[in-house]
Amino acid sequence: MRISKSRLFAYALLVALAIGLAHFAWRHAGRGSATGAPPRLTRIAGTASYFVCSDPKARAKHSLPAIIVIGHTFEQPDRLTNFVAQFDEPVLLIWSDLLSGLTDDARVDDAILWKRKRDEFSRLLARFQDKLHFDPKRIYLTGFSFAGVYAWMLAYDHPARYAGVVAMSAVSYPQQIQQRLQSAESLVTVVVRGETDPMVSQRLAQEKETGLAIESRNPHSRFIIKPGESHKDVARYWLENLNYILRFTNSTAYTD
Repeated sequence: MRISKSRLFAYALLVALAIGLAHFAWRHAGRGSATGAPPRLTRIAGTASYFVCSDPKARAKHSLPAIIVIGHTFEQPDRLTNFVAQFDEPVLLIWSDLLSGLTDDARVDDAILWKRKRDEFSRLLARFQDKLHFDPKRIYLTGFSFAGVYAWMLAYDHPARYAGVVAMSAVSYPQQIQQRLQSAESLVTVVVRGETDPMVSQRLAQEKETGLAIESRNPHSRFIIKPGESHKDVARYWLENLNYILRFTNSTAYTD
């Protein structure tokens, strides 16, 4: 059977279109697998925490950097699957359940709560490393609001463990931060606040003083107050600042 030139042209056009669509799908799909499946959220054995990897094939070959999100009611783990594919390189994104279930009246700088949670996180971190085998020189902490303060406090409590911390809409007044500002010398610290956040205006002088102290101790650290932005608005700058700290590596590997 003979096929006309017009039909051959139509077939060729369809093939080209199919190839183009396949290429588009591959480029815009998540990095979850070779088939383009979205990244999968996985429970970390023995905990109520979860992780997702932007490139499982890369994880099988390399020890990837780990970004640990300090868990809070408002930052649910299922949101990580939409976040992880947007990083500049393959990462392990871990949601820690550290702060789940806290009462509404819990104070971020409460000494008893802090002692309990810092010990709990040490155990969690050891479990994460044992199960996921991430790069011990590239562990980063982050969190938003109350959880951002905890990420900051935990990072400054053991700065040799981490390569950086990103605290979003996090107050800087807790003594667990103020008494350990020297930790900024070895730990890249990024803090992002909104100018219209009520806690900024109430403590503006102290916020600025903390920012100067952090940036003067480490040229890579950033203390940013976003003009006209509210407490919630600064979440839009989270990804760009996490990508920023991924550039830095801790010279002291975590071995606890």
